Amino acid sequence: MAAISTWYGSTEPAAKAEQSGWRAFASGCSNFSIQYNYQCASIAMAVMSTHNDLYVKNPLEADYPPPPWVHRWLLALVFGGSMAGMLCFGYLGDLLGHRQALLGTKGLVVLGALLCATLPEDAGDEFWHRLAAGRFLVGIGLGGAYPLSAACAGASGTSSDVGQAFFWQTPGGVAPYLVMLLLLVLLPGSTSSQFRLVLGLGALPAFLALSASWKEESAPPVRAAGNLSEALHSHRRTLIGTAGTWFLFDVAAYGTVIFTPRILGHVFGESQSLTSMALHSVLMLSFAIPATFLAVAVLPRVGARTLNALGLAIISVCFALFAAVAAACPDAHKVLFALCCALCFGLNFGPSVATFVLPVELAPSELRSTFHGLSAAAGKSGALVGALLFPLLDETYGVPAVMATQALVCASGALLSHVCLGESWLQGETQ
Repeated sequence: MAAISTWYGSTEPAAKAEQSGWRAFASGCSNFSIQYNYQCASIAMAVMSTHNDLYVKNPLEADYPPPPWVHRWLLALVFGGSMAGMLCFGYLGDLLGHRQALLGTKGLVVLGALLCATLPEDAGDEFWHRLAAGRFLVGIGLGGAYPLSAACAGASGTSSDVGQAFFWQTPGGVAPYLVMLLLLVLLPGSTSSQFRLVLGLGALPAFLALSASWKEESAPPVRAAGNLSEALHSHRRTLIGTAGTWFLFDVAAYGTVIFTPRILGHVFGESQSLTSMALHSVLMLSFAIPATFLAVAVLPRVGARTLNALGLAIISVCFALFAAVAAACPDAHKVLFALCCALCFGLNFGPSVATFVLPVELAPSELRSTFHGLSAAAGKSGALVGALLFPLLDETYGVPAVMATQALVCASGALLSHVCLGESWLQGETQ
């Protein structure tokens, strides 16, 4: 663990440095687990819609054709669970201690992922109901991990530590597609094994985070003095800024990222193979890694508030460009894919990191986990809106309308961030 402590810049004595190392490792695994488990269902559903690793023209010929309610609701269900987890475990983290609450969240993720991996072989009602239950459990655990991992990483009081912990969400988002590429080589045509392994492997990083959390010393909970609602009310403008911008950003981010296979189907045509789709997804999502690394690097220099507002404005322009090109030149596959990559870079540089850091940076220590939980729950309600809105707009008006809507959403987020998280009034409120 010494190497981990060194990477995170620890200068503490050996015992405290080791504890900081375990805390960093647990937070990193927790964040990796968050994004892996959010995005693995997208590729799993894409696998179910194939036969012999190829998409079929008639959906009923797929190995696991989903009923209509699954097509519309399953990918969004995890965000409903996340909202419940963020609200409940964010409060419990401040009440009972971050480590104790984090153990519970990771246990739920492990349980839900294993439930998804042990589905019955026949794709009947029980199959889909158990899959929905497993994804909802995963969502509760992932939601709770958001405020708790941020609060644990921010125990040192620096936004840099929180940003570095968040970095591991990025490779976590790429990992399901890399796993799928490997499975296509090792288990070609085995749809049942492929999607079960993609979903079930989400338990591994959650279990590592659970194990690392056991090795941390448990810090005593910091309870807020006075009434919780009064304490939150005194910071209401900050909360509107952190929660509101996170909501708007996640409408755009998750309305785009979890539908990566569908977007690439529009870019390259529905006739692409599962291997081609997975490869294009890896190439596109890999742009998130340098983007997040760059965001963490510049965070101490420009500040989370500037990174948030500026990043949302840049993303708005990227969405608008994609909408214009998709409407005018729908067959410009290379240009559209390049814009997809630029979008992925933009989504992960700026508000992706800043929205995670700001609630920890701006909240008082006794409200840190609760404040982050409320802000993150607002974000995941935005993700739920995006997950439901994307297929509706896509089916009715097409991809250009989806991207134009996302551009307006991000522009609204940039404006809200500027108004509610501006330096002049904020310094007076938090001092």
